[in-house]
Amino acid sequence: MHQSRRGSIFILIAAVFWSTGGFFIKSVSLDAFGISLWRSSLAAITLYFFYRLNFFSKKKIAAGHRTPEASEWYSLRTLSTAVVYAALLVLFVMATKLTTSANAIFLQFTAPIYVLFFEPIISRTKIKFADIVAVLITIAAMGLFFVGKFETTSAIGNILALISGVCFAAYTLLLKHEKTTEANRWQSVIVGHIIIVIIMLILVSTGNAIAMPQNNEEIGKLIFLGVMQIGVPYALFTKGIHHVRALDALLLSMLEPVLNPIWVYFGVHETPSEYAIAGGAIILLVVLVRAFREGRKTIIPLPMP
Repeated sequence: MHQSRRGSIFILIAAVFWSTGGFFIKSVSLDAFGISLWRSSLAAITLYFFYRLNFFSKKKIAAGHRTPEASEWYSLRTLSTAVVYAALLVLFVMATKLTTSANAIFLQFTAPIYVLFFEPIISRTKIKFADIVAVLITIAAMGLFFVGKFETTSAIGNILALISGVCFAAYTLLLKHEKTTEANRWQSVIVGHIIIVIIMLILVSTGNAIAMPQNNEEIGKLIFLGVMQIGVPYALFTKGIHHVRALDALLLSMLEPVLNPIWVYFGVHETPSEYAIAGGAIILLVVLVRAFREGRKTIIPLPMP
């Protein structure tokens, strides 16, 4: 299978797992900081397992593959990407708690708009007409999801979700930096979770966060959030983004808001509207077209000054 096709598939699978986040975050009693503590603790362990598997397996060492240096963990490139990643996750959880899941998802997925304009500037290329059309269609289609549902009552939650979208775009572009190695990508996401855990532990110790789940069911949901909703999909995203453009990675990720209403339907039997079904069909079509096109191209990292 072509590497770019494989990268697209990895990102699509990641989006499937990400899409379960809204329902599970809403269904536990912990506040945003408590959820972030549990989720990032488990995600860091999960990601480190895959990191070790990717770089330190006996097969790879025997084949002469380069193993990352310890100093790379605290390089400026790794730490800066980790901070942006940590902000992305915490802001989204806070936004989901303060506003509706629909608002949080819609505003976070404004990220492709920023990448549409900044990726060509960074890579010193022209904006492609096909990219403009794809972004406009997907954003308009997402708007159909929230006809009559988008709320403006929680201004703080909406602002945090919007900033989360900026962070998502910045994180994706940083991963595509021409000097960012595969090890840097893995290290930044792991360090990002460690940063979150440290901050959340401080908040818990000062009594500013609710970190104790009420029952075993909530513990199970938190484990799922850490391992399957964040850990595994970000491992897939980290592997996949090496082979696709930043914009295409985000457009492929928009499978997440398409699937989110489906999980809500199975979880609380909330039937999506006809507008949402139409919007989902449009986005799914765009995602499939982009995924097919990615399989026919060779992707190189973004050159950045």
